[in-house]
Amino acid sequence: MVRKNILKQVNKSGQFAVIIDTTTDVSYQEQFTIILRYIDEGKPQERLIALETASDSTGLGMFQVFRSITEKHNINWKTQMIAQTYDGAASMQGKYSGLKTRIQAENPKAMFTWCFAHKLNLVIVDTCDCCINTNTFFGDDGALIEFMRARKRTAEFVECQEILNPREQKRRIKRFSNTRWTSHDRALVIIQEKYFALLKALENISKANGSDRDTTSMAKNLISVITSFQFVLVLILMRKIFSVTTEVSNYLQSKSIDFMQAIKLVNVAKKRLQILRTDEGCTEIINTAKEFATTNNLSQCDFKVVRARKKKMKPGELSRDEVLCSPADLFRCDVCFKVLDAIITSIDIRFNDSQEILKDLSLLTPERMLSIKTKMQLPSNAFEQLSSWINIHINNLQNEYLTFSNSLNDLYNDTNPTQLSKSVNKKNEGTIDQPDTSSEISDDSEIEEASITNMTSLDILDLLLSHNLIAAFPNRYLA
Repeated sequence: MVRKNILKQVNKSGQFAVIIDTTTDVSYQEQFTIILRYIDEGKPQERLIALETASDSTGLGMFQVFRSITEKHNINWKTQMIAQTYDGAASMQGKYSGLKTRIQAENPKAMFTWCFAHKLNLVIVDTCDCCINTNTFFGDDGALIEFMRARKRTAEFVECQEILNPREQKRRIKRFSNTRWTSHDRALVIIQEKYFALLKALENISKANGSDRDTTSMAKNLISVITSFQFVLVLILMRKIFSVTTEVSNYLQSKSIDFMQAIKLVNVAKKRLQILRTDEGCTEIINTAKEFATTNNLSQCDFKVVRARKKKMKPGELSRDEVLCSPADLFRCDVCFKVLDAIITSIDIRFNDSQEILKDLSLLTPERMLSIKTKMQLPSNAFEQLSSWINIHINNLQNEYLTFSNSLNDLYNDTNPTQLSKSVNKKNEGTIDQPDTSSEISDDSEIEEASITNMTSLDILDLLLSHNLIAAFPNRYLA
């Protein structure tokens, strides 16, 4: 009965998107889930309609399960489905034989979208897997965090912070998360900011009388690792990278996200990383690492000196001594530039394909509609991607868009008079009665715009429904 009502609402809406994922149950069998997203009476709905066991986890196997479910429940996915979203598994979004490709072969309008936050996580994964030094660094960090998670060792770490920095906030290292790479940034922040306290805690643990042989050995090994200049170098490098990517990741996971702003943030992050990928940027990282090592009284405050190899000259040969790159040059080429090249390339590959359609969708947000009032303000290629996606006449959509944008203030204030009253009262709070020397014409537009600053795209749908404007703006409603 519940599924029947859901499918009735889906057919009434005329269009829907699918969210598909798989998970392993307690019996280690792959469970295939389908969630439909659609609009019902002006409100988006997400409903689970099927949970099936998938014996074949390949793209073909997933497609066969998908077809079986849609045929069983009479879901017209070939004409009504307009979007699909999955995770980054090759069987799901593979270019040649993935589920996405097989669906688009029979329904080209089923646009594939990928969670931006998940994309950025995969960008960071690509970065960390591209280089032996970063792989080793995060492996050492993981071992350090697991070692310090024990209750007594955490207490020792907190006590060292209390002794060394009594006025600062006490921090604990949290475990890495494989799905949220911002957790890596938080862990590295604590390691860098509480480095001396962490080192002191490890020394106390290694010298404690009650420590067993494994604990003592592990503590000494970790001290040797984190006091190496190579560890400090990669720590500073990754903190520089995370300082760029974390703020973007946090925005991409926020509830109120502006598509255009998201694209801009990704592009800005890319430019900042390109600036970091210069000789000057790498030199700054090396100098910061040297300063950090000196401040914390480490024995290694610079690269290890590599003795130049000499090649013996034989009689009659003209040869020169082999010239090796300096350690700084090796770090610049094999670590710094390699990591930054990997992350910049990954951003290009993973984000470029969705920018055009997101530019069109961003024009439909209330903030953009309030700022665009005339044809001249509307981009010349506005809604080209959107019209080719869901068969909307582009000229009609542009005309409806401009008409609706110019009426948006009045429509919203008529529907929400209390919100306008609150904005007026807030504007008048704290004012003192004085002779008005300004113009007699009041700036009502400022009050009206202030009253709709919290409007969302869902509010626009409500406006179209509550004022029976769907017939007047059919393309705007469909978009």
